[in-house]
Amino acid sequence: MVKRYAIQFLGLCFLLWAGVDMNAAASQPPPPLPLLITEVYYDTPGRDEDEEWIEIANIGLQILDLSDIKIGDATSSGGNEGMVRFPEGSTIAPGQAIVIAQTARGFHALFSHNPDYEIRDTNPDVPDMRPYRLWATGSLALANGGDEVVLLNQANVINDGVNYGNKTTLFEPAVLGVFTGQSIERVPANCDTNTAADWQPQRVPTPGILQFDGVCTTPEETRNLLAIGQIQGNGPVAARVNEIVTFRAVVTGVYRDRNSSGQTYYTLFVQDIPGSEDGDPATSDGIALFLGRQSPRTQIGDHVLITGLVTEFFGFTELDDDGLEIMVESQGNPLPIAIEVNPPADNAAAAVYYEPYEAMRVSLPTSRVVGPTIQVCSFAVVRLDSGLTRVIRHQISDPIGQIIPVLHTNDTNCTGFPQVKTGDQVAGLVGPLIYHFDQFKIVQQDAAALTLTRAPAQPAPVAPPLQSHQISFASFNVENHFDNLDDTGDDAEPKPLPIEIRLKQSKLAYAIHTTLGCPTVIGIQEIEKANLLLDLANEVAQTCGFTYAVSHRESPDVRGIDLALLTDPRIVQVQAVQLRQTCSSVPTGISDSSITCLGGEQPLFSRPPLQVNLLIQEQPVTVLVNHFKSKRGGEAETEKERLAQAAYVNQLGQEFLSNGQAHIVIMGDFNDYFLSPPLQKLAETGFSNALATVPEGERYSFVFSGASQLIDGIFLSPALAEHLAQATILHVNADYPDILGGDVSVTGLPYQATDHDLPLVILNWGAEPEIDEAAAATSFPWIWLLGGTVGLGLLITWRRTRPRTP
Repeated sequence: MVKRYAIQFLGLCFLLWAGVDMNAAASQPPPPLPLLITEVYYDTPGRDEDEEWIEIANIGLQILDLSDIKIGDATSSGGNEGMVRFPEGSTIAPGQAIVIAQTARGFHALFSHNPDYEIRDTNPDVPDMRPYRLWATGSLALANGGDEVVLLNQANVINDGVNYGNKTTLFEPAVLGVFTGQSIERVPANCDTNTAADWQPQRVPTPGILQFDGVCTTPEETRNLLAIGQIQGNGPVAARVNEIVTFRAVVTGVYRDRNSSGQTYYTLFVQDIPGSEDGDPATSDGIALFLGRQSPRTQIGDHVLITGLVTEFFGFTELDDDGLEIMVESQGNPLPIAIEVNPPADNAAAAVYYEPYEAMRVSLPTSRVVGPTIQVCSFAVVRLDSGLTRVIRHQISDPIGQIIPVLHTNDTNCTGFPQVKTGDQVAGLVGPLIYHFDQFKIVQQDAAALTLTRAPAQPAPVAPPLQSHQISFASFNVENHFDNLDDTGDDAEPKPLPIEIRLKQSKLAYAIHTTLGCPTVIGIQEIEKANLLLDLANEVAQTCGFTYAVSHRESPDVRGIDLALLTDPRIVQVQAVQLRQTCSSVPTGISDSSITCLGGEQPLFSRPPLQVNLLIQEQPVTVLVNHFKSKRGGEAETEKERLAQAAYVNQLGQEFLSNGQAHIVIMGDFNDYFLSPPLQKLAETGFSNALATVPEGERYSFVFSGASQLIDGIFLSPALAEHLAQATILHVNADYPDILGGDVSVTGLPYQATDHDLPLVILNWGAEPEIDEAAAATSFPWIWLLGGTVGLGLLITWRRTRPRTP
């Protein structure tokens, strides 16, 4: 109970003010209640005033009456912060956890069930907390930068409390702040040392569920010099998290990375000096030191004395840069022997396998590349003796544990780092093990020590030629295709050089006229402006024999990327073009002036589906081009948006069918696995993904951290599926290093026009088409610019814009 007796004076002052007999109060001080604050969710993905919540738990053996128990963020009476009281007759059972939410509606939208109590009335089935104006006159609202949460007993004495972020009212240091969508949780739930050591960050909040795993450490136990294994402990969260520790170690490596805002950060890796380990194989002997933007002043092999605060950064244990002290004691010392790792395939088992090696030096024998070198200087491998040549992931549960990504020490300068493609072999891999974007990875410290065996080059695949009675549909994510105008004033907006624009143009044009064979219809994703496509249509006109018509509309996407459709005007007539935005209770944070949403709802799409109604040889066809929510922000955390998007698109498809529109194509970049719930939702009512007919070993369009996955799709309505002649995916991008994106030589031109491979579906479509020679010979492309903004020039983004820090 936080400073219970020191703060009891506040409660007595309140009793005096309220006219309570002081002698009686003094003679019978309220006994402490076995009631603790166990989880706080204050920085929410949507509106904090709707979605914040606090969890408390009864850690005693008796039922407790909550009628006169209060909770809020006012540590003393008389202020303008908030304090609320439980409804009369409320109780809490032994071992029970209850959740007090700002609103039941906001809580239910995030967690799909109701809280136990709500502060503002939004659901008649959830009891309302009562304002306690005698203590505080304001509203309970938890500040993201730092605040306190206190629990008052019947006598208005603080029974328990926590402060986080920049607040140290109750104890110091405070519990470290967490990222949006995370919570702070007491672990174990019955640990109460009145320090930040009681609390851990929770990437996935667990309202109503208590955590009893872990060690409850008293402050006195943290004062001795420790082995790193004692700091790390044997669980997924460090045993000494939120504690200041001192230890000796040897420097084993460094990692420099830059985030999407252009800021560079440094991480130092250290390990127990050989002979000083704790001897426990279940605990890691290594740990990371986050240096912030300060470049390291140490060298590999230095012995150092370190004092700092233990933190967890998205599952990776590290010492925070604030107050970090590193003193070099000697230099040029030998490093610990690297441990050869051989992870299991199962994902959960692999995570458990790696945990005891976190931040330690590890090594691999000769390995095969399953993910090529990308712009941020990394590739992915599997051990050669695993027998794997590719790892395909069709759903989140598919085993990918044997994939080991390899990082360069610098993610912005790949000088000396090998540019490898899928199938190449690499030997000499050794370095510290980092947990980075939900995967354990090796940070290769010596690129020169690597030896390569190149896989034989294969001819670039091309689409089968269309027969006279056939038409084709392709989906093409052109990967951040911007012009060079500054539309946002943001440095993060790509602004390529003229030479880069010309190179990108050549690569995209080749992909359309040679690799894809001039498809009848092309669904485009990640295009900034229609003018880019006008230029591209002119670029391919001579080879294709016609100039594509362009259908495009501006979307509300904050980065400015849109959807579009290219069509062959000889046999395709565009009837109508529109964006299909909708509102949803799922919090998205999207602003779209084109739609007005009801209270509690927000626009669902940053890139609303583009609906284009076509006539193809006088037969009506409706096309929906899509680009679903990405997984940036977390795979599980963003799935709810993709599920809602898939349900809405499926609903549109059903509406089309019910209106007699039999021929429907739903295509695009769905940003999820082939067998994921969102993609299954799309196929619930008769639509089928034509790419399901591609052979298993070829059924992928994207490679992420070594896992080949099909995240693009071309779904056909039942009537249109009967016309399916062939589906294929042209693998010319995902297996090849990003550096080929700037190579327009004869050998390099087919590869890496974008980071997605190219899905193509061929349909049998009646008799031989009649060609409109006048349309084919036109020198200026058709264009549907319904509300679009016309830009000048073309832009290529050679650099991936993946964030460096979550």
